Amino acid sequence: MATPTSNLSNPLDDPRYCATAGQALFVFLLLAAGILVGRLFYLQIIKGSYHEMLSDQNSIRPQIVKAPRGLIYDRNGVVIARNRPSYQIAILPTELKDGKDGERVMQNLLRIHDAKGAPVFDSALVSWSLERARWRKFQPLVILEDAPFDVMAMVEEHQTDLPGVVTLVESRRSYPFGSAAGHVLGYMDEVKENEIESSKVRAAQDGSSPYQRGDRIGRKGLEEYYEDDFRGRDGIRYVKVNAYGREVEVVREMPQFKPVPGKDIHTSLDMALQCYAESLLSDTVKGAIVALDPRNGEILVMASSPRIDGNIFSLSRERRAKEWARLALDPSMPLNNRAIEAAYEPGSTFKGVVSVAALQSGKVHAGDHMPRACNGGFLFGNRVWKCWDPRGHGFTNMVQAFTQSCDVYFYQVGLEIGMDPINRVAREFGMGEKTGVDLDDERAGVLVDSASFTERFADRGWHWSRGMILNLAIGQGELATPLQLANYAAGLANGQQLYRPHLLMEVRNPDGSSAFMAQPQTLHAIEMSPEDHATILEAMADVVNSPNGTAARARVPGVLVGGKTGSAQNPQGRTHALFICAAPLNEPTIAIAIVLENMGHGGAEAAPIAGALLKRFFEHEPHG
Repeated sequence: MATPTSNLSNPLDDPRYCATAGQALFVFLLLAAGILVGRLFYLQIIKGSYHEMLSDQNSIRPQIVKAPRGLIYDRNGVVIARNRPSYQIAILPTELKDGKDGERVMQNLLRIHDAKGAPVFDSALVSWSLERARWRKFQPLVILEDAPFDVMAMVEEHQTDLPGVVTLVESRRSYPFGSAAGHVLGYMDEVKENEIESSKVRAAQDGSSPYQRGDRIGRKGLEEYYEDDFRGRDGIRYVKVNAYGREVEVVREMPQFKPVPGKDIHTSLDMALQCYAESLLSDTVKGAIVALDPRNGEILVMASSPRIDGNIFSLSRERRAKEWARLALDPSMPLNNRAIEAAYEPGSTFKGVVSVAALQSGKVHAGDHMPRACNGGFLFGNRVWKCWDPRGHGFTNMVQAFTQSCDVYFYQVGLEIGMDPINRVAREFGMGEKTGVDLDDERAGVLVDSASFTERFADRGWHWSRGMILNLAIGQGELATPLQLANYAAGLANGQQLYRPHLLMEVRNPDGSSAFMAQPQTLHAIEMSPEDHATILEAMADVVNSPNGTAARARVPGVLVGGKTGSAQNPQGRTHALFICAAPLNEPTIAIAIVLENMGHGGAEAAPIAGALLKRFFEHEPHG
């Protein structure tokens, strides 16, 4: 039987099959197109408003609005610390799409040069900022501080070439009087990470504004002490930005919280007198001048030399670092406020304390002579304790010994009454403890007695002996700050009470209303009878006005000035020159202390400065 054969060719060649396949393909394409069109319709028409809202939200950025810092004024309403605008150029990491954007930005930034042809931007800083941008997506990274206006204009002009590069405005502190009162005012510095974290904890408790990275905080002086008053409360607003990260407009529909400006501080400083006092201190002199009002403790002048200018801490990071290094490495320690942070032996200025203690004891009377005359020295044990004047002063009473600063007289007074009564009176005048002035870093000073001496020098094997009273009775061994000495002079002059020295007079709200008024605070009552006080005033007056006095160069025509000179021993070299005074003695309105390191005798070096300052004060003090 023959095998059957097919008469059909390949099915793909059949026209009926091709027609069917084409129809299927057409239906598939039509269905796919329908799905695509439907999806587009859904996204653009049905959900169009929703996606437009999302797009708007992506271009809206919350923005912290910094509260203006409160200002500082002197007692006459003169601004002594204010704010100035500072323009920064920064990178916004969220606006950099990828690494290529960063590379392009860096190359374009490094092409910008100043008028002298030098690159405006530091390549290392820009590179470092772009590297940080990888993990700090939402923090502006400053690449140029205090940018000049022409550089800002150039950056704005080339927005398309600099995606993510923006200009920001922040406030920097400005001190219009430069270094004058620099130690009192303090300065501003960038907040540290631990301060940011602690501020967040505090904000959760009391609703205050936490610090942000890049914020500035008060350091030293009034800026630090009254930081909470100065700072205010930050606000927040929402802004729309374009594709380059530039602000387009404020979004009014979203909630806005206006910043609350910080409070202003009105101080007791007399800035004209402060500047004049500082002009009397040579830049090469180390020391301090303090002047205050004996009637209430208001500080009129607080000068420390060498001086610092708080404006340097508002410079760009690079310049700030250089200035900081210079100050920190300076052996003269200009960062220290010598008025409160340095303690000196009071020298013969301490003889006022000894005189008051002697009168209070009843063992020594103003007209008494000591058993031994001063012949230039005093034999105690197997040692001769010298008087500052080898010619001697003979027999003297208290006023004469105080006027001529006779050491031999006070050696004998000290031995007669002992150190306990002397230290008790010294504490009445504010020595050996902090005054509580509204500045941080104040030292307490030192008063020495047998117990404290033995404890202090136990590791050296030193023990108290009665002979040490001789040194202590003439102010060699105690330690006091210039502020304590000025307050001591005020106490000697008013004879009734010692006030807490203070710089704050008033805190004012942003609207000008008073938030707080400082009131005089009594530190100690001074136990002096009218007769004893009259003796002290007579002695102080004779120091300045008597032919035998040691401070004739502190005289002021028409004003009764009283004071006491001192020369404190210094193991590093020449003695420190000291002078304390008050005027007018019948109704004192100013008390002054001056300490000049390594300058010799107080009458020759410190008293003339006090005289000049007093003349200026009484020329300008309003009367009636």
